[in-house]
Amino acid sequence: MTKRESKVRAADQIVRLNPDIFGDVILRASDISLLIDTAGLILEVIYNTENTNLGDIEHWRTRNIRDFITKESGIKLEEILNLTSNTNKKAEKDTVQLNHTKNDGTDFPIQYSIHPTGVNNQILLFGRDLTQIAQAQQELMKTQLKFEREYDRYRSFDTKYRVILEQCGSAFIIVDETGNIIDFNKKANTIIEKSDLQHLTLEDLINQGTSIEILNELETLNKNAPSNALTAKLKESNKKVQLKGTFFRSNEGVHTLIRLNSLTSQKAPHSREKLYLSDLYQKTTDAFVFIDEAGKIVDTNDSFLTLSENANVDEVVGKSFSDFLRNTTTDLKILTDNSKKLGKIRNYATDFITTFGSKIPVTISSTWVSNEDDDFYGFILRDSSNIEFEKQNDNEQHSWEATTKLVGSAPLKELVAQTGDIAERICLQTALNLTNNNKVAAADLLSLSRQSLYVKLRKHNLLDNKD
Repeated sequence: MTKRESKVRAADQIVRLNPDIFGDVILRASDISLLIDTAGLILEVIYNTENTNLGDIEHWRTRNIRDFITKESGIKLEEILNLTSNTNKKAEKDTVQLNHTKNDGTDFPIQYSIHPTGVNNQILLFGRDLTQIAQAQQELMKTQLKFEREYDRYRSFDTKYRVILEQCGSAFIIVDETGNIIDFNKKANTIIEKSDLQHLTLEDLINQGTSIEILNELETLNKNAPSNALTAKLKESNKKVQLKGTFFRSNEGVHTLIRLNSLTSQKAPHSREKLYLSDLYQKTTDAFVFIDEAGKIVDTNDSFLTLSENANVDEVVGKSFSDFLRNTTTDLKILTDNSKKLGKIRNYATDFITTFGSKIPVTISSTWVSNEDDDFYGFILRDSSNIEFEKQNDNEQHSWEATTKLVGSAPLKELVAQTGDIAERICLQTALNLTNNNKVAAADLLSLSRQSLYVKLRKHNLLDNKD
């Protein structure tokens, strides 16, 4: 039996099926079946009513299929409708995807197989719903786009991270919790004198025990205030280095950023300069004090201990520097804010309160230093008791001479009031200048309430228009 004879026999058997059974077979073989003519008129529609993606398409019958497809599918439809009976035979196994529209404006894709019916100007379309496949493709596309965006973000972050790591002033290595080196910059290569540090551990580089022991020691030193550095030797070059660790947690566990500093690279002149500065720091009669960003004292010289009436440095380290100032936080804020803004200030006058409550007039010069290790403020305090005494005598002498010249030109009561107003105005202007026109801080400096300060400022015409 030839292939053609087999097909004819199968077709003959199918035709003998009951029409109801034949319709059920078509329904089960496809999600939607359409019988259309070459004008596009839908002669019959059979569809699976349980398929929620299709909706109710019963009204398609006797309507033109062009009314229910998207604009993009129109060209494909015209190719189908223009088929002749001969081309129909050639296109028996051809398929086409049409996107149908719903009443709510959404659309759903159907892949049709095209079949001739043997009747002139009629075409049978068996369709399979591709909605789930289309949704899966959309989700895949969204995932792909999201992946690409995340990858771009990762590359951007990695580039910034690399630039920062290479441009910072120190040599860095990053190790995991077992001491394995996972990243480093070129400055670390230079100090360690190795071109590649990958797959090495701390104990491979540092002559200070195992990697875990080195990390434990760095963690212990890191808890000090201020944190101390670990001094060790490199195994191969025997070069002395300082290590200072910063511990942080990531998704891969606890990592440590270790800053390396070569001690042997320091030149002799620098050491002599440090020696001279150290002697000056300890032997000068001016009081030196260093505080951290929080305002806590981290170091002083002996002159500061003498000024504050303390026996040793341990008694003042960790205390707030504002505790020694007359206006406490106001004085400290003025000093630190202006130092940070201007880089340095000089001759700020206030009273220094000793540990036992004595009040000493001082002038303070300060500076703010930001380096790789820490940011800190440095202050130089100078006892101005003698200067104030001399200025007071000079001012009294000058005031006396000026006042005596006015005797006879005005009553004594007016002379005293005028002199007092001048002194009050000068004090108000000085307080405003020191606090950068901060009224609250100025009132605190003058031991006035804010309301009293505004009254006096208004009296002397010192208020801004905005006030």
